[in-house]
Amino acid sequence: MFSILIMIGILSICIGSIARDENITFVDYCFRNLLSFTITDLPHPVSEIIYLSLRGNNLQRFPNNILKLSSLERLILSENPQITFPLDGSPFLISRSLIDLDCECCGIKAITTRSLRGLPHLETLRLPNNTIQIIEKRAFRHNPNIRMLDLRQNKLTSLPMTILIGLHKMKKLDLSENRDLAPQKDQPFLVSNSLEILKCNNCGFSTAQEVTFSKLANLKKLHLAGNSLLMTPCFLPFPTVLGVHLMKVITDCQRYLENNCYPIVIIQN
Repeated sequence: MFSILIMIGILSICIGSIARDENITFVDYCFRNLLSFTITDLPHPVSEIIYLSLRGNNLQRFPNNILKLSSLERLILSENPQITFPLDGSPFLISRSLIDLDCECCGIKAITTRSLRGLPHLETLRLPNNTIQIIEKRAFRHNPNIRMLDLRQNKLTSLPMTILIGLHKMKKLDLSENRDLAPQKDQPFLVSNSLEILKCNNCGFSTAQEVTFSKLANLKKLHLAGNSLLMTPCFLPFPTVLGVHLMKVITDCQRYLENNCYPIVIIQN
């Protein structure tokens, strides 16, 4: 009987310790109508926090130096419409641990060369539903580990073709719903040796040339649904253009022919 009581006591201590750790490492301050936030608002020790969500508040700004959150890996600032990247070119955040940043539905208008320079270990960046019009050509040069970039539903009309150069781990880029975004005539749209998935659904593509996607050597899937392609896209099933062997092109023409649009084009091994 005594041994059973001891075991119950040990179990209670363990459960309490786990609960305490969960409360510290995962902090959720969603939809609290917060107008301001500082590091001192967090439970201590802040160095143990791994996940922090401030989604759906009314924050005017977020402290840019979060080095004290030395274990923080994921930060969610979505649905704070006043939060933006500094227009003076200074870093938005400084963190040596952050790998996942989510700023959907904020007030971001531009990504400059220095906006993300304080996030050297960033792997995933989600910025859909902002009003981004400008991305400088070296915007991601300080983020060599980035793997996925979501830029859906912004105001982009063009992209520097070299924006992905040096990002050797980059696998997925979503540019869908940038309604006026289109490739420049006689120029590659993007240059990358690692990108596997490119989504440009409902953009401004009206024509495509053989050169358009010729510098995406590792491309496996290309999504172009909802684009009014007025001439046959000659880039489709040519392995020599894309540098990939054993291509298979899967299309769903019947859904889109009536609207003079080409369908989702999925190019994969």
